[in-house]
Amino acid sequence: MSEYPKEIKEQLEHMDRMKDTFFRHKKKLVEELCSKLPYNITPTKYYMLKFIYEKEKCMVVDVSKKLELSSGATTITLNQLEEYDLIERRRDSRDRRIVWLTLSEQGNELVRNALKKRDEFWGKMLAVLTEDETKEYFRI
Repeated sequence: MSEYPKEIKEQLEHMDRMKDTFFRHKKKLVEELCSKLPYNITPTKYYMLKFIYEKEKCMVVDVSKKLELSSGATTITLNQLEEYDLIERRRDSRDRRIVWLTLSEQGNELVRNALKKRDEFWGKMLAVLTEDETKEYFRI
């Protein structure tokens, strides 16, 4: 394995510090958001909600595949989200075997608020960069 020049090593170290800062702040943001909720939202539950939000309507198998969870783990988590009134399950009118998942208004609001907080987080983190640096950051 070849050794990187000193300048590249310094840049990698700088990028590593930036990554650590981003993740530390993102973790704090998620913890703050979740602590204000009247129910226990874990990262897995949040990613399920976000996936359903993005799809607007999907099947349990879609969630299972996307999050790489067993059908049992998916069902348990969806049951909890349903108990929190964040998702709704509806049987397909033409094929009763199919169960469609959608977010309730409360679930939609939760994800919209989380995405707003995410956008604010990235806005603050990227504010220190120039427009060209921001474009380069996204390009990379």
